[in-house]
Amino acid sequence: MHHIYFCESQIQEEVDVIGTELSEREVNAVPGETAARFMVIEGLSAVGKSTVAPLVADYLGAELVQTSLPSFDDVRVHVDRSRAVMARLHFWLMCNYAVSEVVRAHLAQGRDVVLESYFHRTVATHVAMGATNLPDIDWDRAVAPDLTVLLTVEEAERRRRLADREANGRLSYWSRLEESNVAATRETYKSFGLLALDTTGLGVVDVAQRLAAAFVDPARLRRV
Repeated sequence: MHHIYFCESQIQEEVDVIGTELSEREVNAVPGETAARFMVIEGLSAVGKSTVAPLVADYLGAELVQTSLPSFDDVRVHVDRSRAVMARLHFWLMCNYAVSEVVRAHLAQGRDVVLESYFHRTVATHVAMGATNLPDIDWDRAVAPDLTVLLTVEEAERRRRLADREANGRLSYWSRLEESNVAATRETYKSFGLLALDTTGLGVVDVAQRLAAAFVDPARLRRV
């Protein structure tokens, strides 16, 4: 297990630098256009997406938006119990389009947005689960991210985290199904040509700082 040690003053210094860069971006924005931007954090299960996303949002002063809206919870339970892959695919596509409108509203108010998992994960995981005849994403209707980052971690560490989840009863039928063909998830993610951040050996705070910095300067990341 990785233990995280950090100094509060060091974190504040990094946040201050990021805040200065964001202010400069807003000053240089084209008149009449919102300076707000949209980041999506993607990756395989157990790479740390849900852990790091709130920290990134805090650093950026951004809105953290959940992919699954609470109003869809009852439907989600029914779809998951059905074990119908295509139904689940289209349920999550619906969620993505719905949450896109939430994102759009925040951006219109000039607020940056951070989202953990979006269309890329929906498509990649359901390919691994056996979904076929995948529809194209209508980016004329859905809000396209300004930055999408694929988190990765050493596979042995990811497997250890998954084993912990299973031991605690937190590995679902769908997670097991996807993991049984996770190579397909990787290949589908690779086809998107996303920027990536290898988190191996990094603490949560360090990962969050790097993602926040990349929001200002994506050149800090490599493309997969």
